[in-house]
Amino acid sequence: MKKKTIYGYFKKKKPFTSWSKNLKKYYNFKAFYNQQKFLENFLFYPPDLLLYYHSKDSQNIDTILNELKIKFNLVKIPFILIVDHIDFDFLVKESDMIDDFLTINHELEELILRIEYAFKRVERISDNNPLTGLPGNTSIREAITKILKSVHPYAVAYVDLDNFKAYNDYYGFDRGDEIIKNLARILVSTISEYCKNQKYFIGHIGGDDFVFIVPLEKVKEISQEIIQKFDTLITNFIDEEDLKKGYFLCKNRRGELQKFPFPSVSIAIVPVHKGKFKHIGEVITKLTEIKNYIKRFPGSNYFIDRRH
Repeated sequence: MKKKTIYGYFKKKKPFTSWSKNLKKYYNFKAFYNQQKFLENFLFYPPDLLLYYHSKDSQNIDTILNELKIKFNLVKIPFILIVDHIDFDFLVKESDMIDDFLTINHELEELILRIEYAFKRVERISDNNPLTGLPGNTSIREAITKILKSVHPYAVAYVDLDNFKAYNDYYGFDRGDEIIKNLARILVSTISEYCKNQKYFIGHIGGDDFVFIVPLEKVKEISQEIIQKFDTLITNFIDEEDLKKGYFLCKNRRGELQKFPFPSVSIAIVPVHKGKFKHIGEVITKLTEIKNYIKRFPGSNYFIDRRH
């Protein structure tokens, strides 16, 4: 794996000399002592993270934070401020743009931990779906890969809404977004309740597609409850006149008016035992097969693939 690039704007004194030497073991680390060289490199060759000693140049910090980071779209670069002592008012004032701080008397081990935590935060924020806040595709792939070798059997479930595009076209994207957010809440509340002392995962692929991973023995009850809650909830997002009719009229892909049932939820489930799948691609292929099969049936349904 390629080493992360870190810039340090330091003074040539302890502990920075020791920090610089040791940071090079773990990262592509570059220490800068000249202001112009530091600013040029920061702007034209942005690092993955910045360590900035406040006493080195206390005046220039606002230029970096307000001018460079914002104007040149470098806001995602974690900024760890090194200070001689804790100045509460100053740190609160700069908290909108500074991601973390460390005092100069802390050990190298804590500095590395702060760096790693900062990188993990960036990964989570970058991957999380902006609508629901749930982990996205990178985290989903990692979660599935992790359970392939698990001794305990798990179930990977693909959650998809039926007739959702037609609903969006007819009722508008705002209402559609509310349905997606409420489905996410149903998934989180139901799964967390059933898996209180067990590992689980919930991710949002995008749009109306979700994935969850739970212990295999819990997936049937969880799926049944998700369906029951969703079918109860959806009536709150349908106009009264359409509720009375039992459908809504919307143009199909051919531009013809068609009767559409209300949105429902399909849950395709693939059990994962140790050694059953060699690669995540095999799991995704199975999920897609089950999803395409289950969506043929009307209303909300779940289906567990029992094939070995």
